[in-house]
Amino acid sequence: MEKSVSDIDQNTILKELKKRLAFEKSYSKVLSSMCTPPLEISRKISAEYAEINLGDPGLFPETKQMELEALNSIAEILQAPMGWTGSITSGGSESNLLGCWTARNWSKKTKGIKNGTLLLPESAHASFEKSIDILNLKSKWIPLTSENKLNLELLKEELNETTVGIVGIAGATGTGACDDIKALSEIAQDSNTYLHVDAAHGGMIFPYLKDIGREAPVFDFQLEGVCSITIDTHKIMGGLIPGGSIIYRSSEFSKTIAKGITYLSDSTTKQITITGTRPGNSVIALWVLLKYYGKEFMIDRVKKSFVLTDYTAEKLRGISSISLTFDPTINIIGFTNTKLSNENLVAKLKEFGWDLSIYSNWTRMVIMPHFSIEMIDKFIKDLENVLKE
Repeated sequence: MEKSVSDIDQNTILKELKKRLAFEKSYSKVLSSMCTPPLEISRKISAEYAEINLGDPGLFPETKQMELEALNSIAEILQAPMGWTGSITSGGSESNLLGCWTARNWSKKTKGIKNGTLLLPESAHASFEKSIDILNLKSKWIPLTSENKLNLELLKEELNETTVGIVGIAGATGTGACDDIKALSEIAQDSNTYLHVDAAHGGMIFPYLKDIGREAPVFDFQLEGVCSITIDTHKIMGGLIPGGSIIYRSSEFSKTIAKGITYLSDSTTKQITITGTRPGNSVIALWVLLKYYGKEFMIDRVKKSFVLTDYTAEKLRGISSISLTFDPTINIIGFTNTKLSNENLVAKLKEFGWDLSIYSNWTRMVIMPHFSIEMIDKFIKDLENVLKE
């Protein structure tokens, strides 16, 4: 016999969940993820406003206004011009799909391209493979330079009348490298080609590098050839998971994918997202981070990650059997070792509770702001013990 709602003991359920998910709630030994635990206020907002659905904005006009204000703050960070448009999304994968969808539709509308080809670097995120499949696009994956950046000369060779778009990466998943977006912008302008920039990770890092005394690449809308940018809020910023966004230079681009949804409470609603139902609580939490925590909060998080990245890289260099695959440019580290395969190393470290990942032919670490010197020291000690076995 099924229990009625009144018979269900919520405290018992919560105790069971706390026990079962205790380890998964902790990021204390996660060295592979670009996500980070959200702030306590974000957790409270998540619970308090769980019923708000931005897929039906007519029912929640104040939350919709907060989304616009949050997007305006992101657009300012990206130096977007007047007339920009955009949306909060479920994360980088949806945002990149939107960018590819827009490139396809805009190129078809303005240039008559059918069955076109997307040009993108071999460092592009897996979401682009999904996008190409979903949108029935052809693709050309451009090799990288020795600096792990898109090879511009090879890209130029592939650019032709069937190209629907170019993708540039600002903060690659495997290396953190930023493609030469300035050069890509010039190429895109000269050829009247759509340029989408995936700054899902780097977009909330690069704007603050000058504030901590580091060199910052130019990747945003001050480059006139950039048409759209992906930027995530659940990564180094620490917003609720999931959280992403896409900003377009103008509605000239976004209107090519806009769909009217007449059955909603506001029958004039037009959506430029893949998802219909969208959580409002993550938008409210993001609005709080941008309005009340702001620039100084982000500078502090970026600075801490870079200090810890430098510290970790130096510790790794001190182990004779380890070699860094590249000099870290942001908070991503890659290394190899002469003792174990990457697979065996990651598996053995897992036995100590550490989570690392493998990218290409190296072991990958992402150094997030919730780390500490003590955490890194403990990891290095366990790593040395594993390599000595």
